[in-house]
Amino acid sequence: MRLICRSRYAATVVRCAVLIPTRDRHACLARSLRTVLPAAGAIDAEIVVCDQSAIPFAATPAIRVLHRPDLSGLPAARNALLRATAAEVVCFLDDDTDLAPDFGLRLRELAETEPEVTAWGPVVEVRDARTRRLHRVAQHGVFRDPRRLTGRRNDRSTRALFGCCFAVRRTAALATGFDARRPGYALGEDFDFFLRLAGPVRFASTLRAVHRRDGGGRADPQTRGMDKAAFLIWLARRHGGPNPATLLHLLLALAAAAAGKGQEPGALRGVLGGVGRWLG
Repeated sequence: MRLICRSRYAATVVRCAVLIPTRDRHACLARSLRTVLPAAGAIDAEIVVCDQSAIPFAATPAIRVLHRPDLSGLPAARNALLRATAAEVVCFLDDDTDLAPDFGLRLRELAETEPEVTAWGPVVEVRDARTRRLHRVAQHGVFRDPRRLTGRRNDRSTRALFGCCFAVRRTAALATGFDARRPGYALGEDFDFFLRLAGPVRFASTLRAVHRRDGGGRADPQTRGMDKAAFLIWLARRHGGPNPATLLHLLLALAAAAAGKGQEPGALRGVLGGVGRWLG
């Protein structure tokens, strides 16, 4: 994609790409591509898929496929996608996310007029007031996640964007990288990425996308609870060390994770099992 900046900054030529990691969900990916192809085609954006399935998704002239069954999870796939393109702006997209027809055009406008911004993203999930209140009361410090307090489309600075759909300047993303030590399609690797990313990040109401959450029910509440506990403990150890209140905040966050609220609630026994695994 070629973007000509017409701001007070010097004119530059910017190329963009849509990067999609996937594994064993070809039908889901094909459904998403019906919206991605026109949105990307409107601005001549490159589409690159990293497929970790045993049998790769079929490439086309418009879609380049990296067949990487050797990679262990989502963070590693995102790193491979970053290395596979030379585009200056990349949009990471989950394989169950649809784009509005004007998504590419609106992203181009943002890249032209906001060269000082590092990353942009849409609000793709709507949480009810009760769930947002739970996150506001129970999660502090390193656990304070502005995405969980968002109920509608908006234009404002943020600490983190939704991992299913966000655009970022590739140079900054390469300097930050995704933590490939996180196994599988790990919970929270996108939040960790934004906590380490340098530069302004903001929601943009002109970017419209829908996260269908086709895989939202893949794990049972027991497994989700254990995964949530593992992520919260990992996040506290990685980012919360200098904060003397981290332990208290961790206990509050674990209580929130075990409350059975949200779109993918975890079971109390699962959360306790995850804590026990860490203590053991």
